[in-house]
Amino acid sequence: MEGVDMQNEELEMQNSVAESNQETDFYAYGLQELIAAMESFCTKGLVEVHRKDIEKIRSLYYSKLKSETDAARKLYVAENGSLDGFVFESHEAEFKNVYGRVKDLRAQIAEARQKEQTENLQKRNEIIQKIELLTQSPESMNKTFAEFRALQEAWKNVGNVAATEEKSVWEKYHLQVAKFYDYVKIDRELRDLDLKKNYEAKALLCEKAEALTNAKQVVKAFADLQVLHEEWRKIGPVKEELKDALWERFKAATTTINKAHQDYFENLKKQEVENLEKKTALCEKIEALVASLDAKTVKQWNAATDDVLDAQKQWKSLGFAPQKQNTAIYERFSKACNEFFAVKKAFFSEVRDVENENKARKIALCEKAEAMQTRTDWKDAASEYVRLQKEWKTIGQVAFKDSQKLWNRFQNACNAFYDAKKTYENQKEQALQDNIAVKEDLLTKIASIPAEPKADALKQLADLQEEWAKVQVPAQAKPGLQKRFAETTRALLEQLQIENTSADELSYKIKINSLLLEKDGNVKVDNEVKFLRKRLTAAQSELKALENNIGFFGKSSNASALIASVEKNIEKSKAEIAQIEKKLAIIKSVVEK
Repeated sequence: MEGVDMQNEELEMQNSVAESNQETDFYAYGLQELIAAMESFCTKGLVEVHRKDIEKIRSLYYSKLKSETDAARKLYVAENGSLDGFVFESHEAEFKNVYGRVKDLRAQIAEARQKEQTENLQKRNEIIQKIELLTQSPESMNKTFAEFRALQEAWKNVGNVAATEEKSVWEKYHLQVAKFYDYVKIDRELRDLDLKKNYEAKALLCEKAEALTNAKQVVKAFADLQVLHEEWRKIGPVKEELKDALWERFKAATTTINKAHQDYFENLKKQEVENLEKKTALCEKIEALVASLDAKTVKQWNAATDDVLDAQKQWKSLGFAPQKQNTAIYERFSKACNEFFAVKKAFFSEVRDVENENKARKIALCEKAEAMQTRTDWKDAASEYVRLQKEWKTIGQVAFKDSQKLWNRFQNACNAFYDAKKTYENQKEQALQDNIAVKEDLLTKIASIPAEPKADALKQLADLQEEWAKVQVPAQAKPGLQKRFAETTRALLEQLQIENTSADELSYKIKINSLLLEKDGNVKVDNEVKFLRKRLTAAQSELKALENNIGFFGKSSNASALIASVEKNIEKSKAEIAQIEKKLAIIKSVVEK
């Protein structure tokens, strides 16, 4: 019964190996992505290979559907007060359609597989019967052995049979193979050559299996080992004295790989427990954050959001939790995150309302600033711009995307006005500078007035003085030019033999004319009138007091000296009163002109 015990032992070992597949991570997928993933497996070539993935997708889809529907329902009630009109687009019909096609494909594959396995069992039984008939064949050994080889090759090419039939049919096959070898008693050299070829083929499988013991991808190595076992079963017997050692060698490599595979999944389970602990800690962290949430500013919310996003990043870096707890812990984490973002959404909804109101106020200020850009009442307009700028500072923040744009608009409008104002002032200053030369020319003209006839000279002087009063110059140049004007005018008046009093009156008249031509000239002249009237009242009071005092001096021993002093002061006061009244008259004549 050569080879039978060995093959049975190997077959039993093969059947005892636990099948395990690494799952794909679909927990981060949304509903539409899960439907797309299910759709990607909906072919005969993938629907069986990804059976676990498909069932995981189905479980996750309905878990997520429930969570998202509940969340959407709560949000809708919070926003609308009731569920009236609530609609949640779940695409469940689309999912059921895809999953229905998957089940149909599975049914077709199962039916085809059962049919194929039934046909393969029939073929194998026919091969076994033909091998059994070879032991009764009267043909030559060479021909019989060739037929035997052909039947062995045909056996290799027959596909799988049902698992319930596999062991039985293999035992029958190896029994007939052993009987054939015992019956035919073929030439020893031919038999040894055949056994040698089988030995070399199995030794090569041992080498491949031993190489797999060092593979880094344990799951793939385990899968590759199953292929090697399938090939081992298809190879014929080896010499009896080599059989046990060869099998022990192959079994030792198999044991090592199975042990690594087992250790891998035990470590995976251990890691899943650790992942559960870490994921639980993340859930507790977010739940505590939501429970103690007291953020009142955007900065505080951004800091809290960074904490949540960091927790989500950590979550994604972790692998699966144990299968029984995996969905529950995901739903717990998802619920905590959803609660945080729901509260955040409500806060930022209020912030957006305030920002929109602030935006409207700032746009209104921009429009006001733009409407005033062409104003030339520089002082009043500048005051209004200052008021707008102060009001701008009192308005709160707007959305980041609008902030700089609105500020640029407002600033550009303000700058346009101030640039125009600066240009105007620069032009005005330049004009004042240019007027220095005009006044220099007037001084030359005054100095050049001929003394005779006197009436013409006075007329020319009056005209030039009036023109002088109209010409404005920079403030720093005004005192010097005014001094030179007074000196030049006096020199001409002296030449014309005009009294100094008249010259002083003429100079004062020119002064009043000059004031009226200045900025706020009327105010300055009014102030001059008020000053003169105040001084006139004081002088008149002083004069009255002096006149009253003279009556007391007649009884005094030294009255004559005191009376002379008082009379002198009386004359002085009268002269001052006359001078003030003259100035008021000059102002009146100039203003009413």
